[in-house]
Amino acid sequence: MSANKLAGPRETIVIGAIAAAVGLYFVLVSVGVLPEPGKRAPGAPSWIVFCAGLAFLLGGLSVLVRGVTGTPDSQTELSPATPVWAHALYHLVGIAIGVSFAAVGTWIAFGGGPRQFSFSMSFFETRNAGEMIGRTAFGIGALICWLYVAALTARAARKLFGSSKETASGR
Repeated sequence: MSANKLAGPRETIVIGAIAAAVGLYFVLVSVGVLPEPGKRAPGAPSWIVFCAGLAFLLGGLSVLVRGVTGTPDSQTELSPATPVWAHALYHLVGIAIGVSFAAVGTWIAFGGGPRQFSFSMSFFETRNAGEMIGRTAFGIGALICWLYVAALTARAARKLFGSSKETASGR
């Protein structure tokens, strides 16, 4: 058996369902439907847990859409024969995942309260990297995520609502 074997539709559906179930668990914990498994980090609001769970839930749904539509792992886009609703869902899910990541990064960078950061590299570790350095790094990451969300939204709008170049070429 080759180490580079691509997952088939059945395996893709199972993987998507597992990721979606993990995400759903954290979403349900964050809204109080299920009890928290342990203590949350001090100062972390429940919507942070919601955003993380939502990213997993939606990522799993995205993988499920690929499995249900039979889109091979080697393709980055759903096939042109896939129904429009599946294309729309696929793009909206990607945008929502980006928003979830961007929201978490934005809260870490700009939210109220103190933050503690640490980082490590080969042969070097620091427990107190400095709040300003950590917030700046997360702020840059959040900005990149928001720019990515804007690009995904523009691309989805072109694909779904018709830029003649992209719709004619099937991209």
